[in-house]
Amino acid sequence: MRPLVPHASRPWILLAGGLLVACVATPLAAASAASAAPSAQKIAAALEARPLRRLGGGTLPWSSLKGEVVVLHFWASWCGPCRKELPQIQALHLELARTGGRVVAVSIDQDRRNAADFAARHAPDLPVYHDAPEGLARTLDLPALPYTVVLDRDGAVKWAGGGADAVTRQQYAHLARRAAQPAAPTAESTEGPDR
Repeated sequence: MRPLVPHASRPWILLAGGLLVACVATPLAAASAASAAPSAQKIAAALEARPLRRLGGGTLPWSSLKGEVVVLHFWASWCGPCRKELPQIQALHLELARTGGRVVAVSIDQDRRNAADFAARHAPDLPVYHDAPEGLARTLDLPALPYTVVLDRDGAVKWAGGGADAVTRQQYAHLARRAAQPAAPTAESTEGPDR
């Protein structure tokens, strides 16, 4: 697995759960994150094999997400850009929840208490799940943190990429909103019954 590369303003090297994590901010890091997007099949298989554990208890099986627009958002409490972005991710979740979608915020913190404490203070209405660095992030071979994947109602990947900048957030939020909109009526359904 490539090291996760959080987008930040200066380089750091961290050891998180046995992963060497380099924190850099470059356009190349964002480009490589987007080009290394996991496929819908890989995501589905990973989530079927390893249901996510909610910080408050319980699990999230993949089958419960079918038919919904899902924004999978990977983050960690030690990732500065992730920490700044989490309240905005909560706002997107609350918006999508009204139209048949949801954000699944997945912390890859080694210690779930760090994720729980941070989420409780900064995004109390966001359902947060925990999957340590050796879990789903490793299975999907994520190249960066934060990393976001937008799945449509059929489970197809509509967007995937790393970064916490406003442009990136606008891109995936726009696609998630569009995917969550009710289907427009067809010409047949608006004309009424045949006479």
